[in-house]
Amino acid sequence: MNTAKRTRRIFDPEQKITAVLSIWTERRTSAQICQELDISPNLLGQWQNLAIEGMLKSLDPTKKDPLPPLNNRLSRLIAKKLNGSEKKFQARLKAIQKTKSAGTT
Repeated sequence: MNTAKRTRRIFDPEQKITAVLSIWTERRTSAQICQELDISPNLLGQWQNLAIEGMLKSLDPTKKDPLPPLNNRLSRLIAKKLNGSEKKFQARLKAIQKTKSAGTT
């Protein structure tokens, strides 16, 4: 029995994504990925489950997890865009109201 301790390897997210997508797009088999990365089929299965859970979580509109905060620049750009759209909407609404009131008198 081999009692040598195996060092834990760390795989970055890109490696995991590439491995999972390679299987899902049928570019490589699970066995090929396991052999190339020297990982167990169980670990590869865990990566696939995490990928599916992540997609479900991010695509589920009923999930109420708070979104990460936006950086200040992005927040300002969004606010500026919304304010500009709101001003255009208000101006259009006033123009429609004027047209309707002018037509009814």
